[in-house]
Amino acid sequence: MDQPGPGGHVIGTSLIIDNWTKRPAWLRRGEWVVSALMWLLYFYLIREALIDLYDLAIDAYEWAFTGAERPYLPAISRFLETLRIYGLVILLNAGIFIGWALYNNIRFQGPDRRRSSPLVSVADLALLYVRPEEEISQWQNARILVMHHSADGTLTEVTSATPQELSLAREAGATIGAD
Repeated sequence: MDQPGPGGHVIGTSLIIDNWTKRPAWLRRGEWVVSALMWLLYFYLIREALIDLYDLAIDAYEWAFTGAERPYLPAISRFLETLRIYGLVILLNAGIFIGWALYNNIRFQGPDRRRSSPLVSVADLALLYVRPEEEISQWQNARILVMHHSADGTLTEVTSATPQELSLAREAGATIGAD
């Protein structure tokens, strides 16, 4: 169970998640600073609600456990007013995002709005692999192709195989696709 299965050597680290380590250190530090500043801005914007909530919690605690007078009604109403404003901001943002989504849905609907990429021609593949077009046409007619590459990634050899030949090669212990 703890050993990698077939193809385990192919699975490496994710290029998207681990690629940040390849960026310059000053850029990574800058991202941390910007992130920290955004969190500080967020807490600054919600400070009134946090202060009102704190005051309300202290008043409720003192009322419940120390016999102090009931919580001050303006503190509760001030907290509820802050929550109401935040709710309106959330609804406004939701309306903007929904409107934007509807706008894009109307703008990009229909088959004529989205065009697929042009098909890759035999001439394009011949240019890419530096092979004659006749050879590329033979590749297209083959059901299974085995492509061999050099260490630098250039194509060295292409052979076609039948499913029976591939299964015999696997039974013999050959590694398929790892040249």
